[in-house]
Amino acid sequence: MTNDITYREKGRAVILAALMVLSVVAMSAAFAGGAAAKNPTAANYDSGPTFDSGSIDKVWIGQEITLDGVGSSGDHDGFVSIAEGPDTSDNPDTVVTREADTGTVTLPTESLEEDGIYHIHVHGDTADTSTFHGEAFRAQVENLDIQFTRDTVTQDSMGTLEVTSDRSTQYVNVSSDSFDATDLSTMFSAAEATGVTNTDEDVVTLKVSDDTTYDVDFADVDKGTYDFDFDVTDSQSTDNASVEVVDSRLDYSFTDVDSVEQGGVANITLDVGQGDTAAVTLGSVNDGYATHVELQNIQDEQIVLQFDTHDVHAMDGSAWSVHSSSDAEIADSSVNKSDSFSADEPFPAYNWDLSVGDKMSSANPADEGDYDLENEHDRSRLVVSDRAAIGDATTHTAPGGDALANLDDFEDTTVTQTNTIAKDDHLIVNAQEFGAEGLVEDIAANSSDLNNTLTSEGIYVELSEQSSGPINDAQVWNSSADAENQLSLTGISVDEYSGDLIFTVDVPAGLETGETYDFAFNVTQQNTYVADADAAVSQQSTITYEDREVAWDDIDSLPAAEDATATGTTTVAPGTELPAEADSPNDQGSFVQVTDAVVTANEDGNHNFAAEFDLSEEEPGVTFDLSVEDPQDSTVNDELTGVNLTESDGESDSTIDVEGDAPSTVEVNESATLDVTVTNNADSTQTVDYHVDIGDETVDNQSLELEAGEELTESYDLDTSAEGDISWEVHAGDATDDGTVTVEAGGEDGEDGTDGEDGEDGTDGEDGSDGEDGSDGEDGSDGGDGEDGDDGGDDGTPGFGVGVALVALLGAAMLALRRQN
Repeated sequence: MTNDITYREKGRAVILAALMVLSVVAMSAAFAGGAAAKNPTAANYDSGPTFDSGSIDKVWIGQEITLDGVGSSGDHDGFVSIAEGPDTSDNPDTVVTREADTGTVTLPTESLEEDGIYHIHVHGDTADTSTFHGEAFRAQVENLDIQFTRDTVTQDSMGTLEVTSDRSTQYVNVSSDSFDATDLSTMFSAAEATGVTNTDEDVVTLKVSDDTTYDVDFADVDKGTYDFDFDVTDSQSTDNASVEVVDSRLDYSFTDVDSVEQGGVANITLDVGQGDTAAVTLGSVNDGYATHVELQNIQDEQIVLQFDTHDVHAMDGSAWSVHSSSDAEIADSSVNKSDSFSADEPFPAYNWDLSVGDKMSSANPADEGDYDLENEHDRSRLVVSDRAAIGDATTHTAPGGDALANLDDFEDTTVTQTNTIAKDDHLIVNAQEFGAEGLVEDIAANSSDLNNTLTSEGIYVELSEQSSGPINDAQVWNSSADAENQLSLTGISVDEYSGDLIFTVDVPAGLETGETYDFAFNVTQQNTYVADADAAVSQQSTITYEDREVAWDDIDSLPAAEDATATGTTTVAPGTELPAEADSPNDQGSFVQVTDAVVTANEDGNHNFAAEFDLSEEEPGVTFDLSVEDPQDSTVNDELTGVNLTESDGESDSTIDVEGDAPSTVEVNESATLDVTVTNNADSTQTVDYHVDIGDETVDNQSLELEAGEELTESYDLDTSAEGDISWEVHAGDATDDGTVTVEAGGEDGEDGTDGEDGEDGTDGEDGSDGEDGSDGEDGSDGGDGEDGDDGGDDGTPGFGVGVALVALLGAAMLALRRQN
């Protein structure tokens, strides 16, 4: 026997070491594969699309696509690959290749890149016969969003699952660490796929559609927060959703209840906690009036319910509504009232009892003679007071060229209170503090027949001549439905109703210009809220009806300045834009300039206009003509000839000063304003154009009329939400001021120290050393501790990495051989 080690023994030692390495590699792969595995797909349906022609639809990354009819159906049909790019080469770069089997091949797509362009490359025996060769497609990642519509749901109730996807219908596996497949099957029964079985006891397959909601049953589920994972069975798309299950005994309460006058609409704010249903009762049979409303599909934790005190007699419960800002629906409502409460009476001024709970105690409470909640949670009162007296009825005008069909039109036009109306301009009536929002809503709902609707509520206006001839009676125009000379009322709107009843009056053709007429706004005893004749309203005033006129002031010269301004007077409504022109003949300055002169209000209907021209480039000493006309009637115009262009002294003829004041620097989101002061230093009233620019936006643009010595101050908020410079500029006549506000990042006490780097991987399977502490930040918090180094493993493999294992074991084997030698 010899002590020499043979080559066979040496080889056996190396082989044993190699086997040990391979076993470690195998275990590492097993661990990694187990961590990355998807939920198992169901067994009873396709895991991806099958195509049997040369046209391939969308391919979602992760799907297996099957091509049916690749070449002939022999035992060997060549190979099929997914290749990069469009079909541009006979030898493309391939991503995946499979052998066709009897004319069919299935190709995986999990390695494709999002939005990448690929094509089918058929090669081998079937290269010339496949209908799929060169077929291009785009690989896409499916956008999947599955969420509960509310973050919370009560015990023993239904949650709502909302699905949004790029695909119309698909299969999705649902799993949760908190529930097994039996639980999930019960909870998601509304979406569970029929005829589909799973091999995993913790997974249930759902069949879901895009833009669809599904009920999820939380019966017998304990309080707590639960997470659900959703995994599309044939692609890589996933999502997760969480929901909190709370106590079924919710705390319903009244947060705020409006006090209203008779005819008003009360906002009743409810805190419904996490409930998706609620019920509210108002009044009682003993009070002579009782009603209830039931709500369903509540999506908000707080909702605003509305009660219309004008529609209380409607037996269908239409007095109740949900405010447009709230996400809830009225399920059912009923009204019960005593016979002594007649339909032509207003809802009585009274403190009406309110109660709130989860639901009514009876499906039809009226049958039981009262309205009881199954679980009453809170009480409050709706205070209804007597309707206050109507305020003054004022008359207004607006430019005749502006439409006045709705509230937006009223806000966009210029409305001026006046008793002087120019022909063809709008006559507007504003019954201030009219109130009775419920009544006005009903009137507006019948606005197509506004005259009759208002008349039925005893509301009408009247115009009458102040004088007449010795024989004929004074002519009267009336908006009531039975009036012989009927006025037409239009333009009523209740959007964002503020209590003022606003409508327009179509001026009758028989009115003569230059005359003054008596005007009356009347509300008779026929109105729901007028108790008797003594309470009727008749407000009297006068209206002067004028011709449309425009006239320049006595102007003999204008300066050669950027803002040479010519002024005049007119009877047309303020806000009207009058086309104006400065025209110098060829033998003089040979120039033409046009502008719009905006009419501004003045007393007694004698309004002003100012036309501004830029004459700074023209030669002083020449003459020109000024013309202005009415846009409603071109025959209404005025012209000045031979106006002299004089030297400009560089100073403002209007003696207007303007000053802007804003901070030079602010921090992000810090409040900042631009304050502007405009001063008239002249001895007479001045009218100037005024505008304010902040950044690239004009935030104010109007015509200012300032009396002698008058000072006007305006403020404008600056947007400081982002770092950068905000430039501003203000103009009033030829006076200007400008500046810049710099928005800076907010200062902090000091920056945090940086974290220490991770420790290096340990060798020989030992733990890596801890990373060093991060250095302290200047004047800031201490640096964070470095994270521990990974245990001598690599790439997330438990224990130690494959490379480290290989080196360690081969080294041990060689050491053993050396010792044997």
